Amino acid sequence: MLERSEKLSTIPGLEHGFTNRLGGVSQGRFSSLNLGLKWGDEPSAVAENLRRVAAAGAYDPASLRRVKQVHGGEVLRATALTDASEADGLWCRREDGLTVAVSTADCVPILLADTSGAVAAAVHSGWRSTVARIAETAVAALEVDPRTLVAAIGPCIELAAFEVGPEVAAQFDAAFVDVRTYAKPHVDLVAVVRAQLERAGLAPENIERVGACTHTHPERYFSYRRDGKGTGQMLSFVGFG
Repeated sequence: MLERSEKLSTIPGLEHGFTNRLGGVSQGRFSSLNLGLKWGDEPSAVAENLRRVAAAGAYDPASLRRVKQVHGGEVLRATALTDASEADGLWCRREDGLTVAVSTADCVPILLADTSGAVAAAVHSGWRSTVARIAETAVAALEVDPRTLVAAIGPCIELAAFEVGPEVAAQFDAAFVDVRTYAKPHVDLVAVVRAQLERAGLAPENIERVGACTHTHPERYFSYRRDGKGTGQMLSFVGFG
């Protein structure tokens, strides 16, 4: 059900986790731990799945904050959310008593927290948000010395599965685009995000990769690229709720 970062797990009072697709009650193509209503799952099943994740993650379900994700570059403080808010990252302070989360089904989820346990953020970095350098925006939003931050990059699509057109490949530094191994360009989103976090000031040893490629493990993860709109969604959460 939950996959966790060893580094984030050492921060006192912080709860976090990356869900996979195991341990829920959803049926059929949403089997079994679908945490999104986007593509037609039963609301009662999603509600039960969210309850199970909260119990496993040790946070109050009422503390969970999510936002409409739009594949952009904005990061908002969870206390400032309204019904009309759109963003691809949320952050909070310990005193907010909140847990922030993003949904993914191939895109790169990033969880951030400082080692003192004062601030935390959850970021959805699909390819468009990665081009917009949302990881760097999130680090800046936390307003702490980036050398004190720990980052976990969760389950997402990896290089071998992320084939793109030349118009997408052109938006990335050539160092992260493989045009020799495959018939069409492939982009290494994990490497791009890691480089962005380092550019934002995080120490390389404070950046951890958690989980595996969502596309190549159908028994373990949902994947939009593999299954289309019939897939479920996973949740990446962090906070103090």
